[in-house]
Order: sequence, then structure tokens, then C-alpha cells
Amino acid sequence: MKGQFKKPFLLLFLLFSIQIWAQDKEISGTVVDEDQIPLPGVNVRVKDSNMGTVTDFDGNFSLSIPDTDGVVIVFSSIGFTTQEIAVGNKTSFTISMEVDTESLNEVVVTSFGIERQKKALGYAVQEISSDEVLEGNKQNVVSGLQGKVSGVTIGNSGGAPGSSSVILIRGGTSITGDNQPLFVVDGIPIDNSTGSSLTVASINRAADLNPEDIESISVLKGPAAAALYGIQAAGGAVIITTKKGKAGSSTISYSGTFSVDNVLGTPDIQQKYGQGKQNLGPEGFSYIEQSEFSFGSEVSSGTQTYDHIKDFYQTAITQNHNVSYSGGTEKSTMYLSIGDLSQEGVIDGTSYDKTSFKINTSSQINDKLTVGASANYIVSEIESTRQGNASGSSYGSLLSYPINIDIHDYYNEDGSQKMFYNDQTFDNPYWSLENSPNDNKVNRLLGIVNASYDFLNGFNISYKLGTDYFREFSKQVIGTGSLIENRAEGYISQFERENRRTTSNLIISYAKDITDDFSVDALVGNMVEDLKVHTVYTYGDGFMAPGIYSIGNVSKENQSILEIIRRRRAVGVFGEVKFAWKDALFLNFTGRNDWSSTLPKEDRSFFYPSIGTSAVLTDLLSQGGNDITSDNGLSYLKLRATWAQAGKDAPIGKLESFLGTNINSLASSAYTYNGVDIGNPELEPEFTDSYEIGFDSRFFKNRIGLDMSFYYMKSKNQILNDIRVPPSAGTFYTTLNGGSIENKGIEALLTAKLFSRESDFQWDMTYNLGVNKSDVKQLPGQLDNVYLSDSWTFSNTAAGAAILGGSLFGLRGDKPVRNENGELVIGANGIPEFETVIFEDVNRLPEWTLGITNNLSYKNFNLSFLLDIVQGQDAYNATKSALTYYGLAENTLNRTGNNLRVIEGVYADGSPNTTEITDQQYFQNYYSQNAENFIEDASFARLRYVTLAYDLPTVFLDKFNIVSAQLSVTGRNLFTITDYSGVDPEVNTYGAGIQGAGSMGIDNLGTPNTRGFDVGLRFKF
Repeated sequence: MKGQFKKPFLLLFLLFSIQIWAQDKEISGTVVDEDQIPLPGVNVRVKDSNMGTVTDFDGNFSLSIPDTDGVVIVFSSIGFTTQEIAVGNKTSFTISMEVDTESLNEVVVTSFGIERQKKALGYAVQEISSDEVLEGNKQNVVSGLQGKVSGVTIGNSGGAPGSSSVILIRGGTSITGDNQPLFVVDGIPIDNSTGSSLTVASINRAADLNPEDIESISVLKGPAAAALYGIQAAGGAVIITTKKGKAGSSTISYSGTFSVDNVLGTPDIQQKYGQGKQNLGPEGFSYIEQSEFSFGSEVSSGTQTYDHIKDFYQTAITQNHNVSYSGGTEKSTMYLSIGDLSQEGVIDGTSYDKTSFKINTSSQINDKLTVGASANYIVSEIESTRQGNASGSSYGSLLSYPINIDIHDYYNEDGSQKMFYNDQTFDNPYWSLENSPNDNKVNRLLGIVNASYDFLNGFNISYKLGTDYFREFSKQVIGTGSLIENRAEGYISQFERENRRTTSNLIISYAKDITDDFSVDALVGNMVEDLKVHTVYTYGDGFMAPGIYSIGNVSKENQSILEIIRRRRAVGVFGEVKFAWKDALFLNFTGRNDWSSTLPKEDRSFFYPSIGTSAVLTDLLSQGGNDITSDNGLSYLKLRATWAQAGKDAPIGKLESFLGTNINSLASSAYTYNGVDIGNPELEPEFTDSYEIGFDSRFFKNRIGLDMSFYYMKSKNQILNDIRVPPSAGTFYTTLNGGSIENKGIEALLTAKLFSRESDFQWDMTYNLGVNKSDVKQLPGQLDNVYLSDSWTFSNTAAGAAILGGSLFGLRGDKPVRNENGELVIGANGIPEFETVIFEDVNRLPEWTLGITNNLSYKNFNLSFLLDIVQGQDAYNATKSALTYYGLAENTLNRTGNNLRVIEGVYADGSPNTTEITDQQYFQNYYSQNAENFIEDASFARLRYVTLAYDLPTVFLDKFNIVSAQLSVTGRNLFTITDYSGVDPEVNTYGAGIQGAGSMGIDNLGTPNTRGFDVGLRFKF
């Protein structure tokens, strides 16, 4: 009976199997990413079934599916948008996966290059992709972040090639120290210092990086985000991840741009009055023609006049070419690149050239051990002209040529420099370009070796050793035949600097799912950093043979040498513990202890902790059976909060007093205290406490996102460097502890994807809002302000300063004295008396910034642009003050009929002023010296860039075996809306070379920013 039952059952089973087999068909294909690189491990399954497979190492797959209508294949992989493809009659597929920018399980790079789920972080982190960094074609990585990160302020120092850019995150935490964030490349801190820009423009060292080599940038905002990095990261951190080779395919990429730049503009120059100065003597008023000033008589009709400043600038051409290779196997990958930038300056003879070579390799030795190494070698050279208040400044010399003088007539018949008036003591700017070169060369190596080993169950040990080594040679020359006082035989100033920073990182980490709902991640680590800077300064007065600009061409008795060796070592131990419950509620603790050689032995050790939490409310409620999300409403909501503390050590060499030989012939020539800068052996570390709360929300299937942060930071026990003290102290400067800064603000990131991903037309918008206020709450002793003398402007009328009870980025300067009735107090010479005051209401940092980025695409076309709005910042227009002083500013057209006037005011005894002065005295000795006249609102709205790109069709590219190709056209700084009377409201003449209160908002005889157009081509095969 049983056998009779089995036979028909077996027959039925076989018939059914044959029928099923007959209805199946085989499909196959390849899955690639947006760069056409094969993707291994992609899930491939039939929708609403258990049938599926995964792609192999080369991205290939094959799958048997039912041969019926309506079969849909689902392709999914972490980090990519899931795709559903209807099979139809096709049997072969090539699937291109797009990066999922809307994923709620987004991963970001944090401290030491560790990847974390963004939802697990209790602080704000904003990540910028490679494409976003490149948008706008900025050659300086820092400038490339402008307007793209909320809470970040970036100031450019002008349009000279190789100019620096300043970056501030959430204001500043130091009155005299470095306020810029720490820069980290692939887990190793690098140097982003900037040399002094008082004489020539200097570049910040992060600009050495090639933007084409960058994969992503994570901006860690403030001490909370960067707590594990210790003493260098009180101002936040910029974490740069560079490109690596991709397994499964070899690709060669090229990108190139050709750019044309011109200055944004030049000041308006009066064209009415020519060479001369005014004299009021016993015999009355008269003109003296022999002068560099433009306070002479009216230029007669038919006389040729010039706009020397406008004519000085030229059209600049820039070329940028990059070639890279990416490839690898299942076990090893490699990335190689070569980049070459050749940038002409808008001033003839100035330029910036940079060539970079990069290699990045990684090898998986076995299932547990991975090793890697990378090297980046950069060669750069800057040829520049003098700027600002420097002797021989091009801008200063241009001001000294009246409108009726031909500035191009600067050689005598014998080849010597020609004077245009007797006793001329400055050089013709064109003569300086030919005979007084300024050159800076840098050779730099960034090298990293790393190893990672998995052991036991959930443990990993990783080690990185990195070096940042560069050699810099800078030479500044005043040529033979100069008219500058005491420089007729020429002068040379040069230095050679060797900078070596070595960093060692050892981290042991552990990750374990304790239960299905509860997990723990922990790490402990050690960081050792050793810094050595060796600089030799050489000066020479007078060349023996004209035209040979070498220190060897200066007699030994006219040479002087100064050698400085600076060393610093810091050792840190740190730890982090993170608890997670149901992958929705997170609690994080960190702690770090540092030892720094720049502090006294008893204060070298200092500890600082942090605690943070985050909760994904939508997940928590959903898991509890209360799902509050919907397709037409809230998709995601996370709350976060963090408290953190970060320390900062002292500058190098501030514990001991300097010794030197006393050159006073009446004193000993032995080494003795120099009496200028006294050391302080009792310095203590300064600390910054940070509090932050925020939320991250998404709406309408994640198409709308709003991320907001509210923060408060207090930096106390400030280390104040080179503070002027009363002469009774026995010195001019000292370094001491004291003072506090308070920063508070709001950050908001709003993203909007206006159309669904299925549409051919896409429009994505990003709004980055930052609101910040940096106030000085305390200063030691009787100080009411702290200023840096390097930020003094033309004629020393003003300087950047930190103001007690006011802004960290305030201003001090000269203004006329008024009596209790508000009347000007006039001196015996008829000129108002002046006093140095602090301007309590001046703030050179914006009250708020808003960067609006738009990306529109339709099929193969893409249009992107960035509108940058900066509001509530003040600027000091020292350039206008200088123009007024020389009689070139249009406001000097307001001259009296007889060129004489009496300033309304009273003498010290209260009697009315009756002393006549000339118009020249009024503008030079009163109006141009009154800092109040040149403080302006520098708010602006600027179209940073507009780029139109076209992706060439794949049908056309396949004929040439090209994977992708794109043509683009970009316009930069196309328009600016502002009430600022100067050329450009975005001013920072001395750039990143001035720390603390800095020179942001200081417009002082620098090269104007530029407007440019780029044509670009990139392709991959």
C-alpha cells in the first residue's frame, strides 16, 4: 500500500519539478558604482522571494529566476541607493549604483580616521564630499570650504598668488594664540602654519594638498567633536581622507582647467589735481611741485593723466592638470596621482607653481592583518611683490605717483633708476618688479605607514606613524640702485627653515554586541608628537657686484646671521567608551591626559574629559510600537547633547628669558638678559569648556533635512603671548595667564531634494547658517584690550584688538579728543589732538553667515552655484585712509577755494580755534588719521561660483573605451552686493600669519581679490 502511494507521489513531484525548471531562466550582469568600478558584495534578489545571490569580487552575478512576466530584481548595498529593475525580456544587465545621500545609517570619519555612525554622535559633524570640495575650482583646500559648512568662517587674504586663507570654527578660543582648527590627513595631524605676511603674501601650508586627491572632509566642530585630539584641537578639527585605490578595476583619470582672472576692481582715483604739496608760510599760501603727493594745482586741460593702480594689474592665466591611477586586487589596492598647478599673478612677475606626487597603497596580508603606506611629495614656489606697510610695497609706491606723472618712465639713460622729484626715497613699483625679487620655495613630504590587526573576538590593534617634513627657502631682495633710504647698494633678507613633525598613534579598540539590544565600543590609545623647527636667518646690506642677489655677494662685515631652534614634544593617552541600546540610544565617554614640554614640569600633565549622548527618537518609539514617521511627514528625528573640555599648552620658549649680547659700548658684551621679552616659568595650561545640544530631523521620505546645533564655549586661563607691560616691570613684553573668552551661537544645515530620484530633472538645495558671538569676558590686571602690533595699519592709525567687554575681533585706533561738550580739542598748530581708544562696538567677525548651494541637473547637464551671504561684520579701510593721505581719494576733491580752512573746535583753554591750515594738512594730519572715518559695515552677498557641466553620452564614449567624460565652464566671484566703499568687503590683508585677534576685516594696501572664468575637462578610462 505504501509503495502504491509513493509511486504517484514521486511522479507528481518530478512532473512539478520539471515544470518549474522549464519556467526558469538565467540572468547575469555586472554591478558598478558611479565611477564604473565593479562593486563586490551587492545583494541581488528577486523581489518578494527568497531567491538571490551576491556579486563576486569583479561585481559579476548570475541568477536563475522564474520565466514569468513582472519579475523585478532588487539590488542593494550599504551606502548605495537600492534599485529595482524590471527584467522583461532581458538576460544581461549592467547596473550602476548611486551613493545613498539620504541614508539614515550614514557613516562619517571622526577622530584618528575612525568611522562612526552619524546617529551615534552626540556632537555636530559635517562631511564634505570630493565633488563638493572641487566645486568652484579653488586651489586652496581651505578656500574650497567657503560657504559649504555651517558655523565655519573663512577669510581670504587677497588675490596675490599663494595667498593664505584663515578658517575659524565657532569663533576663536585664544586671544593671542592660534584660533584655527587642527588639520588631520588620514589620521595624522599636519602643519597648517602661515609665515608672516607683513612684507609679502604667505600661504597656509594646508594649501599644499591637492584637492583632486581628497576623498572627503569631515569638519569636527569645537572641543566636543575633537576631544580625543587634545591640546591642538580646542578650535575643532578638519579631518581629511584622501583617495585610495579601488579593488576590481583599474582606471586612469585626468582633470584639467584653464583659467583667466582679473582683479575685482580698483579704488576710484580723483583725476583733477596733480603733483604738488601745499605750503602756508609768512608770505601766504603756495604750491611746491617737488613732491610725491597729489595736493597740487588742477591739471591743465589736455594734460595726460593716469590711473596707476588700475593700470598696474594684468590678466592672469592659470593652468591646472591632474592625472591619477586607481586599481587593485582583492588583497591589495593602489592609488597614484600627479598634479601640476601653474598660476600667474595679476601683478606682472608674480606667480604660484605647485607640483604634487601622491601614492597610497594597502595590502591585506591575511584575514586579520592589513598594512598600508602613503606618501605625498609637494614642490611649490611663490614669486611675489611687497605689500601693506612694508618698505618697497608696490601699493605704497603706486600711491606716491600723482596722476600727471608717467610711472613707466623710470630709467635714466645710464640705466639708473629715475626720480620724478628731488629727494625721492621710494622705488618705482615697475623697477621693483624687475630688480627686487621675492621668492619662496618649499619641498614637503607627508608620509604615513600603518598596520591594523584583528585578534581575539572583537579586538583590534592599529598603529600609525606619520611624518610631516618640509624645507622652506625664502629670499627677499631690494635691488642695487634702490632709492629707499640706506638701500642704494641693495639689501637681502633670507631664511632657510627645516620643519619636522613626527606623530605616533597606537589604538586598541573593542566592539561587542553584549545582547541583541545592547552593544559596547571602546578604545584606548597613545599619541606621541615631536616637533622640531630649525631656522637660519641671514641678512646682507649692500651687494659688492650689482645684479647678483646672493648672500655670498655681500661682504662678511655686512652680513648677520640668526639661528633659532624650536622643539616641542607632547605625549597623550586617551580612551573612549560608547554604549548603544537597540542601535537607537547612545552614551559616549572620552578622556585624555596630555604632557607638554612647553609647560613647567609641575603643570605639564593635564586631563580633560567629555560626555555625550544621542537618541534616535523615531527608532525608539517605533520599537516601542509607536511609529511617528510617515511618507508625508517626519521620517527621522535624533536629539543629541555633549559636554567637553579641551586644554591648550603654551607657545614654544615662553618659560625662560632670552639672552643676548649687549651691543651698548658702555656695557658688557657678555650674554645677558635682553630686557625685551621676559619668560614666565609659572605658566599653566588654558582650558575650553564646551556645551552643545542639537537635533537632526528628516521629512517627506528624507527629502527635507534640518540639522541644528546650539553651543556655548568658555575659554579660560588664557595664555597671553607678548603682552606689553609697564616699564616698571623691567621689560616691554611678557607671557602670562589670565582672561577668558565666551563663544555662543547657532548652526543650521537645511537640505532639500525638490524632486524624486526617479525624475530626469533634479534640484538639490543646501543652506548652511552660522550665528556666532565671540566676547572677551576677562583680562588680567588693568588691561582693557590686547592687540597684536603686526596688525597695525597704514600710518599706525588702527590695529586689530581683543576688547574687554567687547569682541575678540575688535579694533583699537586713533580718534580726535573731544571735551565734555563734544567739541574737538585743537592744538596750537590748528590740528585736532588725538588719543588712542578702543572701539567697543566694532566686530570684524560676521554676526551670521549663510551659504546657499544649488545643484540642478537634467539628463547630462548639471548647473551648480553658491551664494554666500555674510552679515554684521565691520572692516577698517586703511587703503582709503592711505589714498586720502596722498590726495588720490575722491573725498579729497572737497577742497576749499583758497585751499585754506579752519577746523571747528576749541583750544585747550576753551577758546574757539582760529588757526588756518591747508587742505593738505586737513586731509593728511586730521581726516586720514581719524580711524572713525574708515570703520565701515562690510556685510555682503556674493555669488561665489556658477558651474555648468555636461557629461558626454556613454554611447559616444564607448567608441573610445572611455568610461566617463565631462566638460565644464565656471565663473567665480561674478557679483557682490555690498555697501562697503572699498574694492572688496572680504578683506584680510595679512592673512593667517597673524594669530589671536588677527587681521580679518583689515583692508591695508593688499592685492584685491579676483574674478575669474574656468574651462574644465575631466575624463576616465
